[in-house]
Parts: sequence; structure tokens; C-alpha cells
Amino acid sequence: MSSPAARFDAPATPAEREELVRLRRDFHRHPEIAFEEVRTAGVVAARLRELGYEIREKMAGTGVIATRGNGERTLFVRADMDALPVEEANEVEYRSRTVGVMHACGHDGHTAINLMVAARWAEGDLPGRIRFGFQPAEERGVGADRMIEEGALEGVDAALGLHLWNYLPVGTVGVIPGPAMASVDEFRVEVRGRGGHAAMPHQCDDPIVTAADLVLDFQTIVSRSVDPLETAVVSVTSIEGGDAYNVIPDRVSMRGTVRTFDSAVRREVHRRLREIVGERGAIEIDLITRPLVNDARMCAIVAEAAGAVVGEENVRADGKSMGGEDFASVLAAVPGCFFFVGSGGPEGAHPHHNPRFDIDERALPIGLEVMSRAARLYLERGLA
Repeated sequence: MSSPAARFDAPATPAEREELVRLRRDFHRHPEIAFEEVRTAGVVAARLRELGYEIREKMAGTGVIATRGNGERTLFVRADMDALPVEEANEVEYRSRTVGVMHACGHDGHTAINLMVAARWAEGDLPGRIRFGFQPAEERGVGADRMIEEGALEGVDAALGLHLWNYLPVGTVGVIPGPAMASVDEFRVEVRGRGGHAAMPHQCDDPIVTAADLVLDFQTIVSRSVDPLETAVVSVTSIEGGDAYNVIPDRVSMRGTVRTFDSAVRREVHRRLREIVGERGAIEIDLITRPLVNDARMCAIVAEAAGAVVGEENVRADGKSMGGEDFASVLAAVPGCFFFVGSGGPEGAHPHHNPRFDIDERALPIGLEVMSRAARLYLERGLA
């Protein structure tokens, strides 16, 4: 029986590399959107049973939990499984076979990596207890909370997660202590006026003009209401109103997003949004995910593991993103680290959520090796 250190710290074998690609491409061919990850979860559960894990299915609808080992510490290792409602534009052998749905963010790779880490941890004696979580609905920002509500973190002491990241070149790993990804909020504004003939605007109360004023006024929030040393984003992303060139409509609807790293800044931005809209319209704000905040001690463990795989010079402590991630809810409950595995190819890479998104598959074994090492280091040492 192989020892944990010899197995978990080993470079990926040719067989592991081949299986990583096979799994990733299989998931890529068969993408499923939030809470519809039935096939994906079935493949995951069947494989985990073969490996001898104690599993729990249908968590949060389609999630899977697999647990193995004993010890004073329990580590949660998570992968997200859902795809996006995007029509794939790549002409590759493994392109999506589902019209209007594709893995445009890398979750197919995350699931493949997590399964292969689980395969490694199915061999030999374990230095602790490990629980693998295969989560639905990350793109909706609600899957992690649902999994937690149903007991995914019961008895868990720390957590790890990763994201294949096309904004970093393959061969690099991003490890960011503290705030690493932003909170995500959606706001909706409805402006009501009095429509009429476009040739007689003096007889109307034009909601389009009011909406235009609001868009401009929103731009003052970050520049004049947020401390210049803090970070925030306020973006209006949709405006709908009217359907004829010669008719002033009765109403205009707007949607947008707020991103921050700090709860006080978040509250201030919300306050100013409501203040600016005032009596000119009605506003609703939905809080989707909180800021993702990494534990510095867990980051040190991941950085050590990553340095052993890609070299210390290729482990980066920068790269904070205003993108959101519902793993933030896990990290609000237990200390952990969510790190980024560079997946951008030598010719550059299309961004996440793009119809031509794809990863450099050489990133897959790097994710496997870093996660395996980091898991072992935590379970053997705990948090210093």
C-alpha cells in the first residue's frame, strides 16, 4: 500500500493525464445548467462508488458528497458542475452536443480534477478525513448555500477550491490571501412616466430621459461616494423601454450589478443607489453572493504546494477579480483557500463566459497535483 506522501505528492502519471482529459471532454460534450446536472452527477456518483467512498446524492437537488477517512481534521474539497446557457462557437471534437448550453467557464475541468483527486485519496492510508463536494448551480450563485443548508460542511474544519483561470497563463497559479473575489448584487429599477406621441414630447413625461439621467448619476457613486482606496463597481447592463420609433413609452426598466470587496462599501453603494433613484422610480436590490475572503494560513499551504508543482516564481499573489463566486459562503463558514490555476494557452485565450471559451488542458494535471499536495499538507499539519 502506497504512503500518502509518496502518492499525493507525485507528478501526474500518463494514465492520470489521459483520464483527466477524457473526463473533462466528456463533461464538456454533455453540459447541464444549474440544478439540471443529472447526467454529470450520475457519472460522478458512479465513479465515487467504484472508489469506495461513502456518498450522499441529490444534495441541493443534484449535488454529490463523498467522504473517506478518519482523523482529527476534516477537509472539504469542492468542485462546481454547472454549465452556462451559451451556444458554443468552438469547432472541436468535444464541442457541446446540447443546443444553447456549454461549459464556458471551466467547471467541466473542475469536476474532472476533483474526481481525480478523489481517486488519489482512495489509495493508501489517509492523514485525516476528506470530503469531496460536487456542487450544482454556482453560476446562479445559490448552489453553495443550498449544499451548506443540507449539511455539506457538518464536521468540516477547512476547505479548498480551485478555478481554471484563462486570465493566467498555463504553468502559473494564483493564490490571494484575504479578499480575492467580489460580492455580487443585482439591482432592478423601473421608471414610470406618461407616454405619448414622440412628436409631442411636451405632453408626455418621458421615462427614457429620466432613465438616462439615472445611468449618469449612478456613475458618481464610485467616484464620489466610495473611498478612493476602496474598490467598487456599479454597472448598468440592461435598459428596456418602448418598441416604436414614434412613441414615447410609459415605462423603462433597467438592470445592473454592484461588486465590492467590503461589506461597509457594499452597504454604502446600496444606500446611494436608493437615494439617487428616490421618487424617480422603484428599485430592488438582490444580494447574490458575499465577497470571497481567503484565509491567509490556508493560502500559505496552497502556495507551498503550488510552488512545489510549478516553481515558486510562478505562484502569484495578485489577480483579485471583481467576478463573483459562491464558494464565498463556504469560506464564511470555515477557513479555506480558493485558488486559480492558469489555463490560458500560448496563443492567448478567450475570456470566461465567451462562446469560444476553452482551456489549455495542460492545466488539468497542475490542478490535480496542487490540490493533492495542499490537501495532504493541511490534513497532516492543520493551521499553524
